[in-house]
Amino acid sequence: MRNYEHVSDMELVYLLRSGSEAAFAEIYQRYQPLLYNYVYRKLQDKEEARDAVQDVYVNLWKCKDDFPIMTTLSGYLFKATLNKALGIFRHKKITWAHEASFKETTNNTSSTDYMIREKEIKETIQKEIDALPGKMREVFLLRHKDGLSNKQIAATLTLSEHTVATQIKNALRVLRSKLGIVVYLVYLAHLVEK
Repeated sequence: MRNYEHVSDMELVYLLRSGSEAAFAEIYQRYQPLLYNYVYRKLQDKEEARDAVQDVYVNLWKCKDDFPIMTTLSGYLFKATLNKALGIFRHKKITWAHEASFKETTNNTSSTDYMIREKEIKETIQKEIDALPGKMREVFLLRHKDGLSNKQIAATLTLSEHTVATQIKNALRVLRSKLGIVVYLVYLAHLVEK
């Protein structure tokens, strides 16, 4: 195999067009490191840079018969490498847009599901509170909805503090048995947040 190390780019192009694998190998040796560094600075990813340069050389070999003679070899290779990098950027941008769209859809679905479940739980809790016996419900709501102390509730309803405490304790026991421990704890946590 002939050594083309000292052959000009223009001569390499003519040899490449005639199907010379040695000319192709020389073009690869001469420009591969430069093209790799060029595209790596743009992509900041070693594997993508390596793949981009490899694709440029594969395309060069495939299209060797149609290589434009008036174009400089280095200009052609750098332009092809730049186009490959831009293609990668476009692909990434589309991928990122799809990922962002998917995440947004997923987040919206999750938020919607959460809001529906939360609404259902609140309705269930409210239904069970409404089912409490009259005085027990009134004491419970004054305590947990209006935030009054046992002493304030006792004064408002003219009851003893002991009766108020018993009514609240009984209401919580009824709700815990009707709602289940998980929903009950969620309800209590919600009350604490207030």
